[in-house]
Amino acid sequence: MERIVIRFVERPDFNDPEKMLKWFCDVFGLSSGGNDTIEEQILRNFTVAAAYGNRGLASSELKLDTDLARSTVIYHLNRFIDAGLLVKRGRKYYLRASEMQKAIEEIEYDISREMRRMLDTAKEFDRLMELSVRKNAQPIKGGIGGRRAGKKE
Repeated sequence: MERIVIRFVERPDFNDPEKMLKWFCDVFGLSSGGNDTIEEQILRNFTVAAAYGNRGLASSELKLDTDLARSTVIYHLNRFIDAGLLVKRGRKYYLRASEMQKAIEEIEYDISREMRRMLDTAKEFDRLMELSVRKNAQPIKGGIGGRRAGKKE
């Protein structure tokens, strides 16, 4: 199951790609705080790989400024998959699309499609509830619970 979390975060200075990278991590709920986090390093690796022909990267190919266990790196990669930014094909991970803009557009499409599905389901739910209420409707004497206002039992 994919889970996409989007947070409202003040937009960064558009002249600083590093601040923008951090902003994307913050918006998708991926940041762990601090500067040049593991999440920012991972996203940087994949945006650069995508710029060079949408290359995929194995977890061992990531250039990270820290020595993390492979299981920890995979944990973080899976968070990016859950957020919808990365996909896994075989043993390699890829940015969802060839560019960040296209990746965000695809996520927007997925969210819109899911919202339409939820609206259709809500409409059907409301219809079924209305039918159920009509079917079970019986004249109520004196209001809810069969008691008349002001009358003691």
